[in-house]
Amino acid sequence: MWVMGKSQKTNGLWMMQKGEFEQSVSDLERAIVAEGGNPRQLFDLFRTDKDYTKRIARMMLRRGLKSSIAVKIARLVLGRNVFDDADWMSYYDANLSKKLIRAVAEFPWSDELLNSPCPFNTDKLVKDTHFAFFGLPSLNGKALTVLGWHDIHPATGQPKFYFNQDPWYKGEGYANKAVCEARWYLLLKDIVPGSTDKMPEEQEKMLPPEYEIPTTIAEVTKDILCFRKTDVRVNPSRWAHCKEKTSDGFLSCVGHFAACGLYVSIWDGSRYYYIGVGASRKLPS
Repeated sequence: MWVMGKSQKTNGLWMMQKGEFEQSVSDLERAIVAEGGNPRQLFDLFRTDKDYTKRIARMMLRRGLKSSIAVKIARLVLGRNVFDDADWMSYYDANLSKKLIRAVAEFPWSDELLNSPCPFNTDKLVKDTHFAFFGLPSLNGKALTVLGWHDIHPATGQPKFYFNQDPWYKGEGYANKAVCEARWYLLLKDIVPGSTDKMPEEQEKMLPPEYEIPTTIAEVTKDILCFRKTDVRVNPSRWAHCKEKTSDGFLSCVGHFAACGLYVSIWDGSRYYYIGVGASRKLPS
């Protein structure tokens, strides 16, 4: 015998006013018809196809996933400008949990966005100017901090860090503690065009609402993974202003990624022709 659960008693559809329920169903019906579908056939699936019902329930709980696409589509759109679970396993022999693999499966930005004009380079598309990667807090049990990347890429190979011996930033929290979240990141590959010779607050105002200044670990991770995947060093002669400040009050910046190595440096906030700002796309709300 079916028994109504506690949450169903308090949150069930039967608690809605009759007019509210009818209006909701009517609006959904019209939306289905507008998309060329048959409302009756789709509603019948709620009773006859349990997997379909579960998928719709998950989608509703995530507010429709209106900005998401499957990662396999993102791979096709982005080409080499993406670093996913398969890349982590191929390039770094990563041992990923099932939970992480499930998290990788859904890419949070739409293919329409990836194929739209870049907000910083309007003559190019987002898919050509950005690099996407799935962030890992740790790699096979080792925290993937900036200093963790030092161990993975020592001075004997490429890519490497310029300050690879006794790095000055080893005492900074953003270098020895901060890690990427286990989620997707989408960063502008190079600095925002025209952002050099500006004060920090002027640079930040150049970012659209959908973007934010990247963290140091996100910018470092993007630079390394982009090089591994594309064999191109982004920002070879410029630095990207990052989010954190050093313990001395200077701003963190990452870049000047030439053959001598990737710099993690500092900026006093003055106008310089070689320091711009990075840009990280926020997750869709």
